[in-house]
Amino acid sequence: MSLKELSRNFMLSLGGEGLQSGFHFVLSLILIRILTVYDFGLFAIVLVLGGIALGYGNALVSVPVTIHIPRFRSVGAAHFQAVVFSSIALLISAVIAIIVSFGLWLIIQQPTEALAGGAFIGLWTLRNHVRSVMFARRWVTTATISDFCYAGSGLLLVTILLAFGRENLDVTGILVALSCANLLAIGVALAALGRFPRVSFRHNVWQRYRAIWPDIGWSLVSTTTWSIQGQALMFLVAAIAGPEAYAPIAAGTLLFSPIRLAIAAVTNVFRPDFVMALKEERYHRLTMTLYSLTAVIVMSCLAAGLCIWLGWPWLEAHVFGAKLAHASMPLIVFLIALSVIIYSTYNVPLALIQAAGQFRPVALASALGSIVGLGFVSTLLIVSTVAWSVAGLVAGEAACGIVLWIAARRILRQRSSFALLRRPAPRTTRPISAATELS
Repeated sequence: MSLKELSRNFMLSLGGEGLQSGFHFVLSLILIRILTVYDFGLFAIVLVLGGIALGYGNALVSVPVTIHIPRFRSVGAAHFQAVVFSSIALLISAVIAIIVSFGLWLIIQQPTEALAGGAFIGLWTLRNHVRSVMFARRWVTTATISDFCYAGSGLLLVTILLAFGRENLDVTGILVALSCANLLAIGVALAALGRFPRVSFRHNVWQRYRAIWPDIGWSLVSTTTWSIQGQALMFLVAAIAGPEAYAPIAAGTLLFSPIRLAIAAVTNVFRPDFVMALKEERYHRLTMTLYSLTAVIVMSCLAAGLCIWLGWPWLEAHVFGAKLAHASMPLIVFLIALSVIIYSTYNVPLALIQAAGQFRPVALASALGSIVGLGFVSTLLIVSTVAWSVAGLVAGEAACGIVLWIAARRILRQRSSFALLRRPAPRTTRPISAATELS
């Protein structure tokens, strides 16, 4: 793919991700002011659970589909592979919805809230897979249309709820509205393609899926340890101090949510391109892309941090308000900013490692990050405050990032050396002697 096509696809993906991010960002800011602290804390926990579900959905179907489909030159083979992953994705999304609903019901003892949370997370996981298939098959415009539909319909439904009165608005209504928006976005995406997906659970579908199970197994290990690394803070704080104590951390994390979704746009576009570049042995271009893309991400994160710093008086007065006055918000936001910078930069080598089909280094990196993060968060919660426990998240992300960068550099070095060894030696001409020249 040319640089022009990559830039176009990236801008389309960034536009879709940015719109989703902006919608979630604005919605969360509104909910901070409208919902009770308990309801907002529960909403934030459901979003985190959705992120975990997306992680498992990515490990089982969405990331493999972006790696395997670009390798097929035959349209028929690529289509059958899409049928395999889409069938598994539908089953996984349904199972996730059931598990989340049951788990929330056990914790909060509110069946309507539990069912709404499970439906939202299940449909979110399914829509994420539909988008991944589109990116794998280079249907970026259709994926962006689906993103716009989700944000637009979600905004419309929430506005309708607000029109009925803020005093009647609760977390259940918000989750139901977002579930409907996800479902509508899936339908619009499929309608734009002019086709309905085939779903099959025949023997050949399961056989094709089992053929790549070793890679998926390592991906599942990394997803599990990554969930521990990234969400240990939420679970420990919520378990020890309750949802109210996690609300300030959720509010601080919210400020950087646009960056995380922008990183998703980067990986959606560049992971399939990394697959093709590795296949075509364009290692110099890969190296340049790896470092230049990382530099752009670092500068973007610093710019976002500067904007938050300049707008802090307004955020403190009009967004956080008196509800979070008891929390050390400047410290929480600073530590979250460090973790976001580290997370954003190591996603570039992560995409390269996944494109190479090497899931074991990812599992080892996330395992180390989870061990370090869980240990630091637990210790800091015991000896210090909830605000300082965010430093444990920073430590876990740093440990994970170091291992991923080492693994990515090793892949490029080894494959480049192997490609040089396989190249035929240049033909040399036998030197002509003086006697032959005279004759």
